[in-house]
Amino acid sequence: MNMNRLHYIDNLRIFLISLVVLHHLAITYGAPGGWYYHEARLGFPDILPMLLFVAANQSFFMGMFFFVSAFFLVPSLNRKGTGRFTSDRMLRLGVPLMFFVFVLSPLTVYLTDRFARGQQVSLVDYWLNLYGIGVGPLWFVEALLLFSFLYLAFRQLNVGVRIPFPGTGMILLAAFLTGILQFIIRLWLPLGWSMPVTGFQFPYFVQYILLFTLGIVAYHNNWMDAVTPEMGKRWFIAANVLILVGLPLLFMLGMHGGEESFGGGLHWQSLGLALWEQFTGFSLIIGLTGIFKKYFNTQGKTAGRLSGLAYAVFIIHAPVIVALSVALRDWEVYPPLKFIALAPPALMACFLLAWAVKQVPGVRRVV
Repeated sequence: MNMNRLHYIDNLRIFLISLVVLHHLAITYGAPGGWYYHEARLGFPDILPMLLFVAANQSFFMGMFFFVSAFFLVPSLNRKGTGRFTSDRMLRLGVPLMFFVFVLSPLTVYLTDRFARGQQVSLVDYWLNLYGIGVGPLWFVEALLLFSFLYLAFRQLNVGVRIPFPGTGMILLAAFLTGILQFIIRLWLPLGWSMPVTGFQFPYFVQYILLFTLGIVAYHNNWMDAVTPEMGKRWFIAANVLILVGLPLLFMLGMHGGEESFGGGLHWQSLGLALWEQFTGFSLIIGLTGIFKKYFNTQGKTAGRLSGLAYAVFIIHAPVIVALSVALRDWEVYPPLKFIALAPPALMACFLLAWAVKQVPGVRRVV
């Protein structure tokens, strides 16, 4: 496979990182989920559009990040060798993780405490006394570092068996089994639960582990070549039916059990949501791959620069969107409309700051 011609994957990175920024901005203005700063809480039915957006994102975007990361892991290891690959992983994943934990996370918490809650606190005090430290959204970087080292430990088990791209039935079966396993985990660990210190959200991790594994399989078996634009359109249409029809129907039928019945426990609503997430997520991943392959498989200077900034945006976006939201907290407007209005400047601010950060000597080696 010619890795130099996969511009559509670079463009997918831009799209996915933009979704991450908008996902957290949506939570700020009423969508369900955990985040540093919440300005609004919406009830039903006002929450439905925001709910559809974040639920659709959650169904696939982090899993697709793991898939794409694993897809490029193998050629990177082959090119660099174990020693250089390991040191490169520690530099590119470990250093940003530590910088976020000890610098950016306290900064983000400080912005909320000082300017949203009105506490008379000092940023220097937060940094010196380690207030507000945490992995935040960089749990993904932490997990990717762990998965990479696990691959190094077990890659000798790869016996070189050829695995053709799965058919529709096998894909649906994989989605179904993943959903069942996620449901079983949520019997004890409901949505919103995260592992202390690491921030790992095990209620979603079955999909992440599977897709990281499939990313490695996909590279060895040229799966990306097997996804055609026509296939992508069919799966993308299916995903939109699940998002626009399936999820609202699921919530309307299940709301009598209360919102908590969707998050976990022995409830049919929890089972329904777990299955919906996987059928939707797998459909979106295949659908977007085929669509981007046909319509977004070239890159000009602007797209090339944006794709080069995607990782830096991921690292720095938390304090940027919290700062923007806190600065405009007194602007009274319907929260979903405020989200729509702030989405473009939030994205612009994140990419511009990422560009500025990358001008600092030595930073490009890391991000």
